[in-house]
Amino acid sequence: MSIPTLPETPLHAQNSSAEKRPPFINCHTHTFTGEHIPPFLGKKLLPLGLGFVLTIKLIVGYFRWYYKIPAKWRYQRPYKKWQSLRFRITWFLQKVPYITFPIGMILTLDTLLILFFGTLSDKFNDHAWFGYVEELNTFMQRIFLLPSPEQVILRCLIVLLLFVLSKSGRNLVIFIARSLFQFLRFLPGSETSAYLKRYISIGRFAFHKKQMTIFRILEKQYPSDGRFVVLPMDMDYMEAGTPPSNYMNQLNELKALKRIKSKTCIPFVFADPRRINDDRTYFDEMKNCIIKEDFRGIKTYPALGYYPFDKDLLPLMLWACENQIPVLNHCIKGTIYYRGNKKKEWNSHPVFLQSTGEKGKREPLRLYELNNSDFSTNFTHPLNYLCLLDEYYLKLLLEHYNDEALNSLFGYTNRDEPLKKNLSELKICFGHFGGEDEWAKYMERDRYLSENGFTTPQGKGINFIPTALENSWRHNTWFAIIYSMMLQYPNVYADISYILHDDRIFPMLKSLLKKDSGISDRILYGSDFYVVRSQKSDKQMWADTAGRLTDHELELITRTNPRSFLYNKIHAYVD
Repeated sequence: MSIPTLPETPLHAQNSSAEKRPPFINCHTHTFTGEHIPPFLGKKLLPLGLGFVLTIKLIVGYFRWYYKIPAKWRYQRPYKKWQSLRFRITWFLQKVPYITFPIGMILTLDTLLILFFGTLSDKFNDHAWFGYVEELNTFMQRIFLLPSPEQVILRCLIVLLLFVLSKSGRNLVIFIARSLFQFLRFLPGSETSAYLKRYISIGRFAFHKKQMTIFRILEKQYPSDGRFVVLPMDMDYMEAGTPPSNYMNQLNELKALKRIKSKTCIPFVFADPRRINDDRTYFDEMKNCIIKEDFRGIKTYPALGYYPFDKDLLPLMLWACENQIPVLNHCIKGTIYYRGNKKKEWNSHPVFLQSTGEKGKREPLRLYELNNSDFSTNFTHPLNYLCLLDEYYLKLLLEHYNDEALNSLFGYTNRDEPLKKNLSELKICFGHFGGEDEWAKYMERDRYLSENGFTTPQGKGINFIPTALENSWRHNTWFAIIYSMMLQYPNVYADISYILHDDRIFPMLKSLLKKDSGISDRILYGSDFYVVRSQKSDKQMWADTAGRLTDHELELITRTNPRSFLYNKIHAYVD
């Protein structure tokens, strides 16, 4: 296929002379369905084995069933009657406050005695104060002079009433339970509840059977000239079970969507090194998607269990660099990550070193994280991209792989000689800009010298020298690392998808969009549709963003910068 010839006029000149403004572009969206998600997504995320019970198939199946019910019946569900009864009881208790407190006290005390009296007697029967507890328990038993089966039923009812009607009593019981029984730390807490909310919210959109349906919902929430970068997800290798429809089927559906929505859909192709290794034709398939199917870039998701500099990704990264194909990388601590067991070789970094403190001896950087959600962040860590962008670390990487074909591809001879080809011009985007929690952490760290170096005359941020890299890995915020890399490498971008739901980021975002920040021309608007739905709808996030930013700031992140990011040597500009 012949490669279209592009005008040699610089991009900024084209923008200034164009009669028509560039289109609105959301640079981070999803349209995959429940058929493309592995069933045990809750594995090693939800406690007590709930991940094998609360499967994606169950959640998606429920929503598919629910929305098939006629609307006139849907709102007459049995639990609506229960909600009405609960409301009436709560309303009555609020109207009669002088009986609310004693009822709550009685329910709480009796629940504590029912649940914990045996445990307390084992641990504290030698304490004087426990005599009062025994007397109270005897008194409660005298009140309920019922045969044993009826008393069991009554006491179960008391516990149920407490958990339904008294929030303060319920919280007290849970607190005491966690204090007495260490194993209860595995019960759902606030963090698990937040994960569960996101987990279920995926099912609320993924129940649609067609990517086209999801895409149309997305389109209607943005300006009429909207274009949308659609990022597929290859979850076949994340060890969470086999999806009903594999990634290749998802990719074929996305191709069909692109043909129908040729103007508004801007798909990327997913790159997983394990698929490339298993199927040697997939490398050509990715190139085919970009050259012939009008896909515009490459998506990687290292949290699924690989480094972004994996041996099987390097030839693809070089091809992308030479053709200015954008590569968008997931860079946030999220809920979609590798669900298999940690491998021994993951206990240390393949390239970076740390000092042992013994005569300056250095050894591989140790990675101490144990559970999946923690050690997966080692794959996602933004410093990993130095192994691609920085020639020094790229040489170390090639030495680590010691592969003749790779050495020949990059022209590597030895550490002292420059590479014939490097990846310093690789166009990458850090999806989610590290995460809103990393933004907040950066703002709090006024005592860290390396977190305050962005306004120095050099304006280069953190100095990523080998002897200081361990400190950066363990202590610098991802925000500061990404900001520094954007200052030091002209083709590094970042999008603000998902983190837009957090209102706290806007003061810093406005500061970054000033010209003197050094990166205002490489920040992209993205929403993470529909994964962000657990926080806000897309139309709400867009309204919030439009209300907080100036017209010039909006123009930058939604029109000017995305057009520059999506430019490559194979396609014309996005119109």
